[in-house]
Amino acid sequence: MFRQALNTARVATPDPKAHTEILRRLARVLPTLNMNQSPATNSKPVYDIVYEVTGVRDPYARSKKETNQAALDLLPALEASIHRSKDPLKSAIHLAAAGNIIDLGIGHAFDLKKDVRRIMKQPFAIDHYSEFRKELQRGRTLLYLADNCGEIIFDRVLIEQLLAAGLKVTVAVKSGPIINDATMEDAEFAGITALCPVIETGSDDIGVGWPNTSPVFRRHVRNADIILAKGHGNFETCIGRRGNYYFLLKAKCDIVAAELGVTMGATVFKHVKTY
Repeated sequence: MFRQALNTARVATPDPKAHTEILRRLARVLPTLNMNQSPATNSKPVYDIVYEVTGVRDPYARSKKETNQAALDLLPALEASIHRSKDPLKSAIHLAAAGNIIDLGIGHAFDLKKDVRRIMKQPFAIDHYSEFRKELQRGRTLLYLADNCGEIIFDRVLIEQLLAAGLKVTVAVKSGPIINDATMEDAEFAGITALCPVIETGSDDIGVGWPNTSPVFRRHVRNADIILAKGHGNFETCIGRRGNYYFLLKAKCDIVAAELGVTMGATVFKHVKTY
């Protein structure tokens, strides 16, 4: 959490006094946190503190635009490779998972062009694709919980495949900026609003901040036949909740990797159905 705070502080302002004040405030908050909550939930105060000290509501605004454009520049070649694939849907799922490397909050370095192609060829450490394929019956509803900017460009390819399979897809994005998570503006840039309905979660929490979600979002969750949840934050805040979830992510920290039972860096497509 201190690393997240310092990374974000440095993006928001070059002022070292502000950096120190942010870390001091975080140090006061840490003892008050409930460690039974998810890392995503406990990390939210980091970004609130950065905003309080610097006045910068969206520190990653420029980086989000840059990663969206970088992903869009790669898209034509990647789409072509998916259309040539023996199983375009499976290839699109791998592309969407590969996009999950884009995570600015934790400060991991990545090379979008090289890493996406490498991860697309990497087998899932947990692969429930066959189960997912059986669920794709025409007319069923799927709620797609989007994750990051840049990544949402690649999500569009998977959404197109799901629509082609006859599913009724709705995409959910954040209601306000948090790290580099996708908002309605990013969904519009990606062209997703032209494909299917896009709703907001009702909050700017990391993952899904359930107490803060809107009635519209909660209704879509209740009514969805399938929920496809992208990334760490959605995994951390949705695992164990009632619903038919498919979690699609790259394990980017030891805690999540251990929870999944995989090595760090592995990609997973995990089915969890909880009644």
